[in-house]
Amino acid sequence: MKTAPGTADRSGRPRPAFLVDWSPTRFRRRLSPLSRTPHTGRIGEAWHLAARRGRFGPVIVDRAPDVDPDGPLVRGYAEWASLVDELTARLHALGVRAWDRVAVVKRNHLDVALLASAAARLGAIPALITDNHPAETLVVLLERLERPFLVADRNTLERLGVDEERLAALTERTVCLGAPPPDLPRVPDLADLAGGPAPRVSMRRPHEPMVITHTSGTTGVPKLVLHSAESLYSLGLVETERWPLFRLRRNDTVAFCHPYAHQRVITGLLPLTTVGPKLLMLSDPESPRAHELLAQHAPTLVETLPNAFLAWEELARDPRRPFRDVRLYVNSFDAIHTRTVRIFLAATDRRLPVWVQSWSQTEAGAVAIRPYVRGSVRRRGRRPPPTQNVGWPVPGFGKVRAVCPDSGEAVPAGQVGLIQFSAPGRCLGYVGEPKRHADKCEGPWWDLGDMAVIGRWGTVRLIDREIDRIPGTSALEIEDLLLDRLPQITEVVVLAVRDGNPQPVLSVREGTDITPGQWRRATAGLPVMAAPVRIGWDEFPRTATWKIRRTMLREQLLAGTSGIGIGRWT
Repeated sequence: MKTAPGTADRSGRPRPAFLVDWSPTRFRRRLSPLSRTPHTGRIGEAWHLAARRGRFGPVIVDRAPDVDPDGPLVRGYAEWASLVDELTARLHALGVRAWDRVAVVKRNHLDVALLASAAARLGAIPALITDNHPAETLVVLLERLERPFLVADRNTLERLGVDEERLAALTERTVCLGAPPPDLPRVPDLADLAGGPAPRVSMRRPHEPMVITHTSGTTGVPKLVLHSAESLYSLGLVETERWPLFRLRRNDTVAFCHPYAHQRVITGLLPLTTVGPKLLMLSDPESPRAHELLAQHAPTLVETLPNAFLAWEELARDPRRPFRDVRLYVNSFDAIHTRTVRIFLAATDRRLPVWVQSWSQTEAGAVAIRPYVRGSVRRRGRRPPPTQNVGWPVPGFGKVRAVCPDSGEAVPAGQVGLIQFSAPGRCLGYVGEPKRHADKCEGPWWDLGDMAVIGRWGTVRLIDREIDRIPGTSALEIEDLLLDRLPQITEVVVLAVRDGNPQPVLSVREGTDITPGQWRRATAGLPVMAAPVRIGWDEFPRTATWKIRRTMLREQLLAGTSGIGIGRWT
């Protein structure tokens, strides 16, 4: 492992080049003089600052943490901070020190973020990786991290399928959550490291690398994205701002359901622990226990993934009416379907509920934001769908422009182009792939990899990912219209096919079907497409954020075909 001179930490282990060759990001304290700002950008102190400020909470989880399997499901901020302290001591006993990398790979739960906080308190760099990747992908990610410490659950270690010699080559040291697999007897149980002295807290400086998360990986091995406290603080400015109608309030009950290895959770903790509302931190959107908690606590603010909302459409009609008191829905990452917004706005008794769509990216945070009310989505079958217009960049924070993907020259308003974004808070780099990161930078501008139209008034109408583009039309638009016109559809994807018509792939609600006549009426006025392929909802290959892996789906169903996009900016 090559290391620049003088870059060894106090443990004597060399510091990898990717944690040295960084440059500070631009840093802004607030969007306006009246802004509420995060109390910190450092994840290592978020829980402790919330506890110190007397925030009430509580924070409720849908199952016991894997790091504390016998512990309570309901705790105050101070109790969660105490658990972070205990985990910090265990990681220190494992040998983790400043500048070490700590890969966390386990089933989804809030304790992923707790382990990240614990590692950060030691000055180490947590690398959060979802556990749904194939073994070969996990190996690639561990190799990019250059022998990190690994915290994993037994299922992950069994799926990884390596012997002790190979595991030692991949990691500095590995610890298991629970009893390790029989073929890895020298891997300790994290619980056996309990009881050690509390180590000295020594967090990274604000401009230094602090945390690694990864992109969705819709087209292959995901990118490892490196952020500092400054870059995440800058992203957190948008979250804590006192927006009219849809600001976060201390008396809110927030239902939050995300993959906890994602950067959105880290930035989300900054406003949540700054304001201190009651939290339902859910780990599985399909869990009956999660559904029970939603019905029991009647959240006022709900945030989850676009496709999780889609899967919750039946829950929105549940007689228990779990969304009866919601005043604000938030969907992050991608465009949401109009039908879904309509269903959930109808599921609350609030007089003026608001839906906020945040089009965002791991590397750069929120790109554009748009609110919707009931009237925004009342019309069915509207073209383009209202939710395809993802709104405006945050005022005073970000700027967007559209360029030709072939020449790089700006395109006029109203024409489709590759979207570039400029804002404070952009990531420091891609771990193990510096050229890939550099290729997406053009001075202060960042290539998002999305095709869109910027309107006369600055709004962004999302068309498709560049790699998924279909000339002359939009898969996102077709999918939205089909969901609106055929209520029995539970998921639909339109795949680009080189030298062929676009291929719709769909699933339908159990006990329902689509007749040829219904399909003809639903596709009237739409571009010519191939006959639809029907599969089960659980047969769609998905990322940890429930995005459809379109490239993989095409390979599974349409072997020998390819897409149309270049894919250079993925």
